Amino acid sequence: MDTYGKRIISVTGMGTFLSVVNSSSLIIAIPAIISGLRISFFLAIWIIVAYSLALTVLTPILGKYSDIVGRKRLYSLGYLVFLAGSIISAAATGGGMLLAGRVIQGIGGAFLFSNSLAIITDTFKSVELRGAMGVNTAILAIGTSIGPLLGGILTVVTWRAIFIFNIPISLAGYVLSNRFIREVSHERRGEIDGMGALFLSLTVIIGIIFLTIIPGTDLLSPLTLLLIAGFAVFFALFWYQERISMRPILNPEILKNPTIAISTLALVMATLSRFSVILLFTLFYQGPLRLSALTAGILLIPLAGSMGALSYMSGHLKTKFSDMFLENLGLFLTGAGSIWAAVLVLFRLPYFLYALPMIVVGAGSGLFYTPNSTVIMLSAPAQLRGETAGLRTLMVNLGSVMGLTIVFLIITAMIPAGIVDAIFLGIGQRLQESYISMFYSASAIVLFISGIISLIPVPLIMGRKPRN
Repeated sequence: MDTYGKRIISVTGMGTFLSVVNSSSLIIAIPAIISGLRISFFLAIWIIVAYSLALTVLTPILGKYSDIVGRKRLYSLGYLVFLAGSIISAAATGGGMLLAGRVIQGIGGAFLFSNSLAIITDTFKSVELRGAMGVNTAILAIGTSIGPLLGGILTVVTWRAIFIFNIPISLAGYVLSNRFIREVSHERRGEIDGMGALFLSLTVIIGIIFLTIIPGTDLLSPLTLLLIAGFAVFFALFWYQERISMRPILNPEILKNPTIAISTLALVMATLSRFSVILLFTLFYQGPLRLSALTAGILLIPLAGSMGALSYMSGHLKTKFSDMFLENLGLFLTGAGSIWAAVLVLFRLPYFLYALPMIVVGAGSGLFYTPNSTVIMLSAPAQLRGETAGLRTLMVNLGSVMGLTIVFLIITAMIPAGIVDAIFLGIGQRLQESYISMFYSASAIVLFISGIISLIPVPLIMGRKPRN
């Protein structure tokens, strides 16, 4: 890897780290934010969801836009937008201001996330690309997994430190991206399909709102029925618009490629499984085990460490194993680790034993993401890489939201709402033994379902046509 390649890895790695760490670090700090700003639990949850919502809605649109106008300008702008959102969030005097700051952060994250993989794919040839993808995926894995630990450490000082932490990284990223990234010329023509962007945005927004309110909500209530109808209508309009548009937001030709379609479906399921395990243990450690936020973050280190290490190694393992083998091995390990953890939780074995299945889950996730990203990006034409990267990120965020939904849907179905709030907020009160038993059972069910979901894509990938 030459000097320019190393610089690209460093710059895009900073953006990837910023984008993903802010999705998980704030969960630990929710009790402190509720207390400090005197906001409701519902608003606190939306402070988490708002970031993912902005990221999910804008990433495919900005990925498409970068294919038209170029990647460097948009990527550098992402650091400035993220910086502005971090400053607003750190200075927030109320829930509304913090929510606005998180939305702006999500917009900045979308600029960064939608372009990082495309810049890497433009920079490296096929031989070096797997190694570059491995480093990027390792950074993504570490950022995602250490988020709770980082949030726990910074919250010891103040929850505002979580946002202050982003400021120097954002400034450095802006300077370095402007200095080092070279614009790669592709055929660029046409304009963004405004109607397609609008329909996609409304579809995703309504879908995420629906997924976040399912837990504890009557599916036949007027609100949920309205959301279901709205989702169906705007999805149909989006699908029709994409078929008639000369410059669709999500080019149907991308998903007509069976390799990309199968790999993307596997990506959603793998992300759902990984995120639900991380979130479940974040709640589990602070709930029935009554551990501190910092301790809960520390106990997630085995998952973060193995995921980061195997993400990096998987790029080099390609010399001995195929993409299909590594993806399937990763999915199998993730599934086996989740089911193993479910058994330990069900029988209420000592929590230090959970480190072993978490290592397996982390190793499986690390093995999966690098070859999966490589297959998706190299299967797309060069002029559609930004759009493909946007689609990939859309699916990653969708998987994360679905993982969150599964966790809360199962837990709220088995435990009274008031007790769920106490568990999620990490309140150190002594819960009744019956509720603790319910939470153990619900946690085991979540882990078991996550494990099964991780195994579903294995036969699909085995039947995927090898990439030339």
